[in-house]
Amino acid sequence: MGANLYLVRGLPGSGKSTFARALSVNCYSADDFFTRDGVYDFDPRLIGNAHLECQDKTKHSLSYGDDVAVANTFTQRWEMEPYFKIAKKVPGVNLFVVSLFDSGLTDIELYRRNVHEVPLETIQKMRARYEHTWEL
Repeated sequence: MGANLYLVRGLPGSGKSTFARALSVNCYSADDFFTRDGVYDFDPRLIGNAHLECQDKTKHSLSYGDDVAVANTFTQRWEMEPYFKIAKKVPGVNLFVVSLFDSGLTDIELYRRNVHEVPLETIQKMRARYEHTWEL
């Protein structure tokens, strides 16, 4: 019996964070990096740092045997790869990938629902590059 790592993927506004919080109290996302005192301030120059911090938090919690849910868009397989490696390195981790994709919503609905004001055109680009088949 080991810790569970849930990767919750989907377009902005699809409900990733809500779903992830239902899976584990240890819920992380790259967006956490940009939130200070409840205010979200995205800086694209720091996205790499945001993902590294998310991976570090995940690794730390898993190493203590705690379940973790990571809520990121993960539109392409390579974005999940660091977490696959973490799951292999930490003994006993069970990996689950949950794909919400668009939760049956249109791009306009996703745009209206997403809490980080991701522009409509960005959501459309993410939909176009979304890899539904990511397994090897």
